[in-house]
Amino acid sequence: MREPKIVVWDIETTPILAYSWDLYPEKISHDSIVQDWSIICGCWKIVGKDKVHSVAVKEVGNDLEVVMTLRSVLVDADILVHHNGNRFDLKKFNARLIYHGLEPLPKIPTVDTLVEVKKVAAFSSNRLDYLSKFLIGKGKIHVEYSLWLDVMRGSKKAVKTMVAYNKVDVLRDEELYLKLRPYMKNHPHIGVMQDKDRCSCNKCGSTKMKKNGIRVTASGIKKQEMQCQGCGSYSSFAITAVQGKKVQRGK
Repeated sequence: MREPKIVVWDIETTPILAYSWDLYPEKISHDSIVQDWSIICGCWKIVGKDKVHSVAVKEVGNDLEVVMTLRSVLVDADILVHHNGNRFDLKKFNARLIYHGLEPLPKIPTVDTLVEVKKVAAFSSNRLDYLSKFLIGKGKIHVEYSLWLDVMRGSKKAVKTMVAYNKVDVLRDEELYLKLRPYMKNHPHIGVMQDKDRCSCNKCGSTKMKKNGIRVTASGIKKQEMQCQGCGSYSSFAITAVQGKKVQRGK
């Protein structure tokens, strides 16, 4: 059985350095940019493995090695997991791929924990720090904005601190992902990735599924609802797809 490679990842970038005539500009022209943003570091972890990996720049602004290393990791992933990564990390990373003339990533399925939590719950905040503290009991490392400024000044110590900060973000997001996974509305099918039947659990891959009654869709189609006995999530299948299968029955 092939285990899918689920990669939780996160990047940190520098701010844009630009000239401004006042402290509250309505906007800053691109002509005022003195130094554009770039990637400082990236960290990643394969779900179920112990080690958090990292790569960081040796010189701020020269992130080619970081981008190439991250691409070599992400390109082999079956699923990418990130928090606000659809809007930030992935698009920022694509910008640097384009800038350096590197090949794009394939169309890898993504799970954005920020997007998914908004679909199913109304927490007081959807920030990673809040959710990880509230649901897991452990938050992010607290750092000041001055850390980014120290990185831009060329401090190697600041880069190391940034990597440590980045690693904890990856750990917290993995824990949040596993906590939220049974509730997610859309998740790439883990069972099929493991070469199991489509009626296996799409969240965790378990084949221990229990019938939980018939549901009727808005268009009038009857579907068999089933609950995974591994992670507790619910799935619906065409009735013909589960006929003849040995499954448990719900209460």
